[in-house]
Amino acid sequence: MNDGEIEPKESPLGRYDTEAHDGLHEVHLLHVPLRLLAASREHHDEVMREFAMIALDENFDSTHTPSRFIELIDILGRRYGAAGTRPDAEVDAALERGDITIDLIYHVPDHITEAAQQLDVLMGEADEFCRQQHMLALARPQVLVDFARWYLDEFTRQINGEKPHPWDGPLELPSG
Repeated sequence: MNDGEIEPKESPLGRYDTEAHDGLHEVHLLHVPLRLLAASREHHDEVMREFAMIALDENFDSTHTPSRFIELIDILGRRYGAAGTRPDAEVDAALERGDITIDLIYHVPDHITEAAQQLDVLMGEADEFCRQQHMLALARPQVLVDFARWYLDEFTRQINGEKPHPWDGPLELPSG
């Protein structure tokens, strides 16, 4: 990095330049269930890899493919497919210790709310294509949908001035 060059910061919803925003908001994610978070990360990464692979496949035939699926390939596969590093060290350490939940704090700009809302919609659409067997990945189970919605909503809620709501759902995927 050159002198005077600003290093972008990471958030769970992407990179941002701290100098390009008037201020950052502190977002507290309370009682985050580590096993659900890990399962959610795995599923997200699996779907992103599949979209990225389809996006890079020169032989992909889109003739009989729904147009919205093609759009998702572009948005999720090309734009989000080369995912940057996530701030996972704290989460990984807690998982290794055998912790059940963790409280996380992020400092993020206002525009993260738009990214959170867009990601929620896009992942819902990806789930539908998984259910229709346009993809190899399986659709998220309802508990992961609920967890993701809570996780993303917390950013929007807290940036809008509301107090944090801890996760109050299951702590892991149902067995079976």
